[in-house]
Amino acid sequence: MGTPVRLLNSAIRTVTSSSEWIAALPAVPRVAPVHASARCVRSASSRFRSCFDRSLRACGRRGPHGQELSMPVALPVLVVGAGPTGLALATELRRAGVACRVVDRAADRPAHQARALTVWPGALDVLDRHGIATDVVAAGLTLAATKFFSDGKLLATVRFGGGRPVPVCEPQPALERIQRARLAELGVEVEWGTELIGLRDTGDAVDVVLDGPSGQELVTAAWVAGCDGANSRVRDLAGIRFAGKTYPRSFILGDGDIVGDLPRDEVHYTLHGDGVLVVVPLPGGGLRVFADVTRMPGAEDVDPDAPLSTEQLQTLADQRAPYPLQVRDLIWSTRFQVHLRRAERYRAGRVLLAGDAAHIHSPAGGQGMNTGIQDGAGLGWRLALITRGVAAEDRLLAGYEAERAPVAKQVMRSSDQQTRLWGMRSVLVRRIRDRVLARMGRTGFLEQKVMPAMAQDDLDYSASPGVGSNGGRRALGVGVADVEVRPVGAVSPVSLRSLLTGPAHTLLLWADPADLAPVRAVLDAAAPLGDRLQVRVLVPSAAAPALTEGTAVAAAAVVVPDGHAPHGPLAGCRSVLVRPDGYVAGAAPGLDVTGLLAPLLPAPVPAPAAGPVGP
Repeated sequence: MGTPVRLLNSAIRTVTSSSEWIAALPAVPRVAPVHASARCVRSASSRFRSCFDRSLRACGRRGPHGQELSMPVALPVLVVGAGPTGLALATELRRAGVACRVVDRAADRPAHQARALTVWPGALDVLDRHGIATDVVAAGLTLAATKFFSDGKLLATVRFGGGRPVPVCEPQPALERIQRARLAELGVEVEWGTELIGLRDTGDAVDVVLDGPSGQELVTAAWVAGCDGANSRVRDLAGIRFAGKTYPRSFILGDGDIVGDLPRDEVHYTLHGDGVLVVVPLPGGGLRVFADVTRMPGAEDVDPDAPLSTEQLQTLADQRAPYPLQVRDLIWSTRFQVHLRRAERYRAGRVLLAGDAAHIHSPAGGQGMNTGIQDGAGLGWRLALITRGVAAEDRLLAGYEAERAPVAKQVMRSSDQQTRLWGMRSVLVRRIRDRVLARMGRTGFLEQKVMPAMAQDDLDYSASPGVGSNGGRRALGVGVADVEVRPVGAVSPVSLRSLLTGPAHTLLLWADPADLAPVRAVLDAAAPLGDRLQVRVLVPSAAAPALTEGTAVAAAAVVVPDGHAPHGPLAGCRSVLVRPDGYVAGAAPGLDVTGLLAPLLPAPVPAPAAGPVGP
């Protein structure tokens, strides 16, 4: 609906004090809600920018309580939202030594009440780089299989593992506690109860007004990252549309003391004629139940805002579960609708979006939190390079959206397909669905194709403008294949990927005994880059003594099995530049790395234009 014109004009009148400006700010989100027309958004945005400009000139930087409104121009990044996405982004920044603040309008995080539960391998890779994957796995439940039932009969079993990483059951609140502890070690505490209520992009920075426990504060940041969820204030104030649809269905989630014939390492899906029922084990004991309750008996008589009762959940379980479930007690439950929406763009000037602020979808497959964590990490390392002056912003940030938007689009498509499969009512269509699902289970299609896509640990960023071309071959923007290696001087072997978890780029060199001089030249060329680049020289065990004993190469060398060489899309390459997220940024067939290292060199400062000579 928006704000009535009479009130709108009152709010946008010429402001002469900071207190008047701050008092007018709450009207901002109501001027052009997300469903308003583009013309309305542009008009409101323009008028409030004008209002903001006048207020900054007139207010003398004093708040309504007489306090000085600080304007620290040195803040590189303001992260709005302290969920898994914002925490991943902030951790990535701090690992690279970039200062940031993390604010969240919530007074505090609830102990329970989180919809996200599964951490897939792609997100675990990010958490491993942050040094907390071991803690997450230890606190959670490692899953071994997912089973699909229909009308009480087992259709398919999908087993995890088989040489690939496995997902972990870890409720979002527990994951966030681990993330916050790591971020605190890096020097940043979440500022709870602090809400962004105003935003203006000046071109060179972003002026924002924060409303926190101590009052209002005026902050200037080089970048603002909106990680503030589906109802993102950052997205709304930046004028970014959030188009999509709402499913005409009602869903419930419930955690509690629920007992059933469910192994502690399995997730069970039951495709019932009245809607899906999903049962998931919880790390602390008990079970989580997720269900479509649109057609639950008596649903039309239930208050849609009321939580589900123990008795109602028991009735639902009796109706749909393929085995007895006893609902003894509910810790919490919630009833909600599911939306499918995507931001029209991830960037508006110096404002960027990540996670649910950029895309939301059905919880089918448990992908939302995982996609958000990878969004946050992908944006974080880019902003770190930009802030440190290592890379130009336009190409690097274009790569962020070019890489992450297709991932979100695919997740949305997959979750939408699953949601529609869950809701089939026709007996004939359900029989066809069940036969297809059973066949996909028998042939291994689910394990070999579907689950790896859900894992999100082998993404393809080859179309991104942020990666090189490798002589025109489609070879880059892929992950580095893992192999067991042994750093020179170490006793125990480690995985190659474990050596790529730092905040810097990594240059991998595959060297032979005759390559001592070229390798030394590469190390000399890399030295001026300091902590922006680490070099790893991969040497076969037979050649290790000749290349490492008594040479400067030893500190960078790791021993690989004899005969090991890049393969697949990187076959024939001896120099590979790996980004901080573990994906290949560039590759070359020889040991001349001049072109590979060029993007990491500081951009030249243009000479000042000639002007008139002074007297």
